[in-house]
Amino acid sequence: MTRRRPAICDACARLRQRVDTQAAGRYVPSCEAFPEGVPAEIYGGGFDHRHEYPGDGGVRFALRPAAEGAVRAFEGLNP
Repeated sequence: MTRRRPAICDACARLRQRVDTQAAGRYVPSCEAFPEGVPAEIYGGGFDHRHEYPGDGGVRFALRPAAEGAVRAFEGLNP
């Protein structure tokens, strides 16, 4: 099993998981900016969503309480 690299989403207060209607027992990461699913470039690709991303409607990363460690893990892999 391949482990996903840390994403800025891991520390975001806006992150939600919705049921994937295409695959039983699977979930799709979603949020206010991307209710249909967070783009792979952000969730798995290392894009820093503290910056503008096409289609985000101006809704960006918001630090979840006590999630500074997740931000540091993300930043460590994405200098």
